[in-house]
Amino acid sequence: MLLMYELARTGEDFTSLTEVSRTQKVSQGYLEQIVRPLRESGLVQGKRGFGGGYKLAKPAGKITVGEIVRAAEGPVAPVQCLHEDFSHCDCPDDCRARLVWQKVGDAIEGVLNSITLRDLIEGAGYKQEKEDVSHE
Repeated sequence: MLLMYELARTGEDFTSLTEVSRTQKVSQGYLEQIVRPLRESGLVQGKRGFGGGYKLAKPAGKITVGEIVRAAEGPVAPVQCLHEDFSHCDCPDDCRARLVWQKVGDAIEGVLNSITLRDLIEGAGYKQEKEDVSHE
């Protein structure tokens, strides 16, 4: 997420992973691992050589946190049996717990898909959360 945030923050310029590592205080090795699935998912573009690095493949307002998480981490599911590629579940067919976890997963997906990189840059992803917090 920090890589994508930094690329959104820097705009149209190509940004090196060294610069992202320094600015966001994330190891360059980790960034090198995470940039590959982001590139393969069409979220970032890379350029080699002098002045190279990475930039967003589309505008920050068109990239959701959900897309980033799914590209980097895979499907978002609070329990393993909700993963599409999970074929073995020992739960009964009428498992009520699965129904609850499905709703939890849908809620998480809804939140992740409702926040764009542009929202993060503008702080909109956090404003509502702060307003809802009660310190009673």
